[in-house]
This record gives sequence, structure tokens and C-alpha cells, in this order.
Amino acid sequence: MEPNSPIKPNKIERLKTRLQPCDYDLASVNWLHPDDESRFYLKNFGIYNIKLRPETWMIRLRFDGGILDADRLASVARIARREGLRILLSTRAQMELHDLTPRRVYPVWSELREAGLTSLQTLTDNLRGILIDPLDDCAPDRRIECRPILERLQGTYVDVPEWIGTLPRKFNAALIGRETPSFNPWGQDLLLALAQKGGEWGFNLYLGGKNSETARDADIFCTPEEACALFGAVLEVYRRHGLRGSRAKTSLHHLIESAGIGQVRHWIEEALEHELPSAGKLRMRSSAENLDHLLPIRRFGRHGEIDPETLHEAAREARTQNLTLRLTPRQELWLFDPIAIQKSSSILNSQSSILNSPSAPKGSVTACAGSRYCPLALWEIKPDARHLPLGILTRRGIRVGMSGCLKGCGRHHHADIGLVGLRSNAFGPTERALRVFVGALEAPDPAPARLLFYAVPERSAARLFKVIAQDYERSRASSFGEFSRTVLRRYDEETLTLWYLLRQLDGITQETQRQFFDGDEDTLREALRALPAFPKEARQISEAISLLSHRLWDKTGWSEE
Repeated sequence: MEPNSPIKPNKIERLKTRLQPCDYDLASVNWLHPDDESRFYLKNFGIYNIKLRPETWMIRLRFDGGILDADRLASVARIARREGLRILLSTRAQMELHDLTPRRVYPVWSELREAGLTSLQTLTDNLRGILIDPLDDCAPDRRIECRPILERLQGTYVDVPEWIGTLPRKFNAALIGRETPSFNPWGQDLLLALAQKGGEWGFNLYLGGKNSETARDADIFCTPEEACALFGAVLEVYRRHGLRGSRAKTSLHHLIESAGIGQVRHWIEEALEHELPSAGKLRMRSSAENLDHLLPIRRFGRHGEIDPETLHEAAREARTQNLTLRLTPRQELWLFDPIAIQKSSSILNSQSSILNSPSAPKGSVTACAGSRYCPLALWEIKPDARHLPLGILTRRGIRVGMSGCLKGCGRHHHADIGLVGLRSNAFGPTERALRVFVGALEAPDPAPARLLFYAVPERSAARLFKVIAQDYERSRASSFGEFSRTVLRRYDEETLTLWYLLRQLDGITQETQRQFFDGDEDTLREALRALPAFPKEARQISEAISLLSHRLWDKTGWSEE
């Protein structure tokens, strides 16, 4: 494959030129001493290893749409139990088997293949697992069933040699045919979101999302029958025109930044050989309005961890009671009866008091794999998240995304409250701290969460979480997303940071609180400057933020006791 770029191709692209990923021979691998070239090729087969820990391997299993059956789940449980593997659930509704020893990687991978499981194209430069809603076939607000589209896409692009490892970078996609999806889908390279045009149900196309950005409107509408062709045209455009220089700038987002969304739209039309209709009316709303937590669904997996015994029991119940299994982007395994879901949904739809209740949603925590399996992470995120005071947030329906580094595998940019675990010496000797992002938005005006605090000591996190949760409750917003849109987004990041520092010092008057909810930035800033707790020596807001941060968090200064 010859990269279509005048820029010198990166090391990975040069490897692809010498040997197509689909032609790589797994039987030739030195599992005890793999080199970087082997590590790249193995990722195309869903097999992962890092130089810092050559003795530990992972296999990521692919379940497009999170769809799996009891027999395959039982096979995973049996193999994981026998091999002593740790099982993690990913935000792409996939499953990772960790702690494989070098000599067991290929035998286990082969056994999984024989059991009808695949790990192909789950890592590196591939079309990753495609997402649909877990209740795609039984939710009452489903207008288009996406599973038939998903299955056609699988047959065209998954386990197909010409598509294995041939994209410039990883490619994440979601198809949403529900009005209120069960997860935030806006961080995808390609999103087909439920829309309507001329009375016809279909999808609007959004492109270029990633862990730190939301997908942008491509101004294209397609019917369900046209969805596969449009999807394929985007992949063709990305493969042909995608940037293949610096690995840090090869995603679809960077192609759009470089060429412009209009040019990318033109290339898509060229690939399809016809003009495309403009976007319809977006009918997909925010996942904050989703009420799946009130439905009869059994959920397994805490912060994306699950054990073989739980998998085995879920498989047994699914088989004996004829229940449906789904892996979800919220890092859970769901077990449910579709008929019971439909009956319960009709009851909920008749109870507007439940649907409109601010206390109805249930918060959640999405967590990355952490330092045990990622050298970039500074915290062991999954167990560490259990010890953070996150209940202050989740009890109020606030959704938390927690990452071990800025790459964002915990989806911290696409959460109500996003956290990045780090270590900081800003307030004394080096200690564990959190970078804090607030207020991701979804439809109709999606936007990533904004950074408010570069480093909050872990020991002080509870107080910050408490005042944010209090403001949300006082706003009487139906969701944290609405609170972000109607209150927080009226202010820039600097004003909000100052506000929450003063809130933690109990320096806010009732009148200032009223002004905060009124939403006028100039008025609020003047009111904050007039407060007794505001540092009078500060000439700029940024200086006040620094002084207040040290007043709050220096180990030799203010105490929470």
C-alpha cells in the first residue's frame, strides 16, 4: 500500500509497505522476545504487548454492537478461569483478556478462534468495533434498527484482508437509531445519528470525533438503505486521503482540520459518484434523557472489571432463561428479556412524572485500564476509583469518566465530570492529584468537557465534588448536561475555576449565588471580586486563582479538618 501523502510516511506506514498486515504469520512470532515490528503486526490480530512488560500479553475480543451469545460467553469464561486471566470490559463494548504468559498467547488465541470468537482489527489502524445501542432491537424510542446495517458492514470490512491494518489510524464508529441513546456517542470518528428529513427516518453524518473532541456535522443525510454505502465511502476517503506522517496527527480529525469538512464532503461524493442531500433534522437527543436504568436489566461489571465466574453465571442464565446478552459502551454486561423491556418501557412512557424527574438518572463511572496495563497511566485507575468520593457525584446522576493519562481512554472529555489521575508537587511534596474537566454536552450542540483544574490534591477532591453537586441540585436542571448548557456554559473556564475555588472556601453569599444562576459573566466576576475571600492583592483573575488554590490546598496552609 503506497501512502497517498507527500509527507514522509511514518515508521508504521513503511512497515505496511514492506508487508501487508493481513500477510503476517503469527506462527513466526518470538513470543518471549517480540520486537517493535512484531508488536505492530500483532495488534491487527488483537494481540497486545508493550516493551516495558514483555512477559505480559493481552487479547482484545471483538463484539460489534456488543452482541454475543451464551455459548461464546461461556467459552471466554472457561478459558479465562483456566488461564488465570483478568477480564476488562472496554468502552467499545469489547472484552480484554489480560495476564497471558508468552507461551500461552498463540494457543489461547487459536482456541478462541475455534470457539467462534474474533480479535481481528480491535487495535491499531483498523475499523474498530462498531457501536450500536444495547437496546437497539427493543427500545420503544428506536426508530431504525441498526443491527442489519451493522451486519452488512461486518461482512464488508471485518476479517477482510484488504481492510486489515490499511487505515492511517484507528477508526471508531457508531450507528444510533434511538432518540435517547444509552451512552454518549459523540466522540466517534464516524457517527450516524438518528435524523428525519421530509418525513423519512434516516441518519445525519458526523465526522472527526475523538477522545478529546466531538464529531462535527458533515451536512449529509442518508436513509438506512444508503447507510452502508455512505459508511464505506468515508472509509475509502480516509484510506486514500488520510495523513500518514506524524502518528500524532493521522486521525480523521486531523484530515478534516487539514483539508476542511467541505473538501472531505466533496471526496465522499466523488467516491459515491453522486451528490448527497443536506442534513435532516437531528432526532437523536442527549443520553442524559435515557431511562434504561429503570428497566428490568441485570448489569454486571464494576468500572469495567468482571470475573470468569460472573461470566459463566450470566451465560448459564441467558441459556436457560432465553435471555439476551449485550456488552455496552458503559463497560457493563447486560442481561435482559427484550419482551420485558418493551412492556416496561410502555409503562414508563405513560408516567411523565418519572420521565421528567431530575432524580431519575443514575450516575456511572467509566474507567481506563490504569497503570497495571498501561505505562502512560499514573494511577491504577479501576481500584483507585473505588476509593475516591465519587458517590457524591453518582448518587445525583452525574456521570464520571476517569483516565490515567491525557490520551483519554476513560472518556473524561465526554463525561459530566472528567478526571485524569496524576501526581503533582504543586501544593507540597509530590502526591496523587486529579485534573478536573466539567460539562460535556451532547445533542443538539455537542462539545467536550472543559478543563477547570490542572491539579486538585486527591485529599481535597470530596470538597470540590460536593460544591459542584450542590450547584447542580440548586439549578433544578433535569440532568447535569442541562445544568452545563444553561448555567456553566454561560461562563468561561477562568470564571468557573474562580467560582469553585471560592465556593470551597465558603465565601459565597446568597446574593452571589443568585447572580451565578442568572448567568451574566461580567456581573458575576465583579461580585466575586467584592467577596471578602477574594485575594485583594490579585490584579488578574489568573493570579487570584493561583493564590486561592494555594490557600485551599497547600499542606502547610488551609486544613479540611
